[in-house]
Amino acid sequence: MPANDLSDAQNRARRHPLAALLILVALHFMIDFYGGILIPLPQPTLTSHLNARIGTIALLIGGWALLVNLIQPVSGWLLPRRGLPILLLWAPLAAAFTSLIGLTQSFPVVTIMLLIAALGVGILHPESALAVQSLGGRHAGAAVGLFMAAGYLGFASGSMMAGLWVEMRGLHLFWLLFAPALLLMVAVAWSGLHRLEGHITLKEAPSEQPVGFPAVFGIGIGVAVTMCLLVRFITILLVRRFPDAPAQGWGGTTVFATGITGAVGALGWGCLADRIGAARILTWLTIAALPMIWQLTRVTELAWAPAWGLGVGITVGSAFPMVVVLARQARGCSQRLRMGLVIGGSWGLGETMFILGGYYLDRFPADDPQPVLHILRLSLPLLVITALLAWRTARQDHQNTKQSLQNDP
Repeated sequence: MPANDLSDAQNRARRHPLAALLILVALHFMIDFYGGILIPLPQPTLTSHLNARIGTIALLIGGWALLVNLIQPVSGWLLPRRGLPILLLWAPLAAAFTSLIGLTQSFPVVTIMLLIAALGVGILHPESALAVQSLGGRHAGAAVGLFMAAGYLGFASGSMMAGLWVEMRGLHLFWLLFAPALLLMVAVAWSGLHRLEGHITLKEAPSEQPVGFPAVFGIGIGVAVTMCLLVRFITILLVRRFPDAPAQGWGGTTVFATGITGAVGALGWGCLADRIGAARILTWLTIAALPMIWQLTRVTELAWAPAWGLGVGITVGSAFPMVVVLARQARGCSQRLRMGLVIGGSWGLGETMFILGGYYLDRFPADDPQPVLHILRLSLPLLVITALLAWRTARQDHQNTKQSLQNDP
């Protein structure tokens, strides 16, 4: 490529930041969409398609998600410190391999497909998040909120579409969902995002936030594990509780409802957190989620599951962006490593719980909903602990801020 063409590709995203930002938002939507389509599939679709037990499928899907979350902090160590934006070009194609699992009934081939997808999903998140912050400029907070809301919507939309698709057609023509990834690849190439420079700050300014990273990491674990348990097991609970109804479709719709209000909450709570503090918001959200989760696990009619899913989404389902806000400002570790750990580490532990839960379910009959209920209700005491930790963090933040104001001349 001639030098002037290369310079034009490098600067195009800077000259048109809004267009580049919207492409990144669309990219996040589709990347998480390809992750979301796996949510309603474990039972009975994949157990039947791959002729495997639920524990094996939980290991496959949970292992895939765990790998996604391990890649995020590891990439922070292995990739160049200045970033590798060329990843934004091929990551959508890799992520889209989750849509190809209906083309084969070979367990090893499906495993390879999911391995490729995990690389795309895992590497893209930290790279694109840092690019969004850079392009957002003075409005970086709003840009990050929009970016994360798109991920919620993508994940939720993928879950709903996949649930409805397999109810009507099984995995027949599921591969057609690969097509949007090709369009995104063209959009990224046009925008010049794959040659973006200067989106990662190598020398960070000292943080003014007194909160230590270990406390933030603990809150992140509580929120992420709770959401992993709910998202991964709610469809299985509905399938077992309502065996003669289209429960997979309702399960996908419930996750979609959670994502919709989660996206709205991510934007709304983010604006409010700028005024009263992210830790205080997290305390309220985790406490408010307790009755929502209790009612969701007790539904006696399928139509009520999405309704309570809306409540879960607007509370704990929209809480994780507040954790990211705290992590960006916390003490300890580099910015990129903090991001990788709080996102990858927290959700990685959640997926580990999903794998362990799958093996636990293997000890019971395949149609017994009670053990699934036991797993889901583990989230209740976990949220109580998370709320206490967030409350303690909010108090520490308030006390240190008050002391700082008193010390000002």
